[in-house]
Amino acid sequence: MSYTPKYFSKDEMTCNCCGELPEGGINEELLEKLDQLREKVGEPVHVTCMYRCPPHNAAVGGARYSQHLYGLAADIYVDGLTVDELADIATDIGFRGVERNYDLDYVHVDVREDTYYWYHENGDDITCDSRGNAI
Repeated sequence: MSYTPKYFSKDEMTCNCCGELPEGGINEELLEKLDQLREKVGEPVHVTCMYRCPPHNAAVGGARYSQHLYGLAADIYVDGLTVDELADIATDIGFRGVERNYDLDYVHVDVREDTYYWYHENGDDITCDSRGNAI
């Protein structure tokens, strides 16, 4: 990894169950965009999950091909910002995957190849536009 994140520590990147990182580390574009997000909001961005090893991903009910498995995603929140406010900022910065998780009050961001926006509410995933409107 040649990019050194300005605001995020290795402890925030590693799997919460085993303390490991994916082979090749966390994606540099993800880390760069997280730093940009932190600078834009001017407040700490709390990471609840970045990398997940396969057993941890299965244990939390993660998607079979979750972006977390490849070091391409982070689940985040910022004190004082709503899910919608944070998701809109993340979209403006250029994250290509953005989930508004209203059930657990966080935003999933990732740098997948294709753009995809969705929200999670009342246990359901609903595809939406970049501003959270169901489509």
